[in-house]
Amino acid sequence: MLLPSTSPQTRRLECVRIEDPTGSHEWTGVPGTTTRTWLDKEALEILDLVTDLPTGDVMRCFMPGYGIRAHNADQLLFEIAFCFQCHNALILQPAPHKRRDLVGFKADSRLAQHLLALFKAL
Repeated sequence: MLLPSTSPQTRRLECVRIEDPTGSHEWTGVPGTTTRTWLDKEALEILDLVTDLPTGDVMRCFMPGYGIRAHNADQLLFEIAFCFQCHNALILQPAPHKRRDLVGFKADSRLAQHLLALFKAL
């Protein structure tokens, strides 16, 4: 998965449990509760896992249950919401980029299932 160009600046990564996935077309950020925080090397290892997710076909439901928020030392860099049902990831970037990208990934791949297991273990 192609991550925003700011991803190497990540120093803190939050795992987010999305309780209400409705209205994602209006999101400016991934809503939900932070269930875990990964720092520095561990955060970059999780981002490497996300980067290595194989691409897949975009489907329709988009009811994400988990997401991540990437921060550098003092600001939010980007957020990603993952739907493992329809194989979509919504990448949100704050200003000045202010982008929304919906990308497909193979949710049934070994890497995606490992990421999902990390999310569920929290």
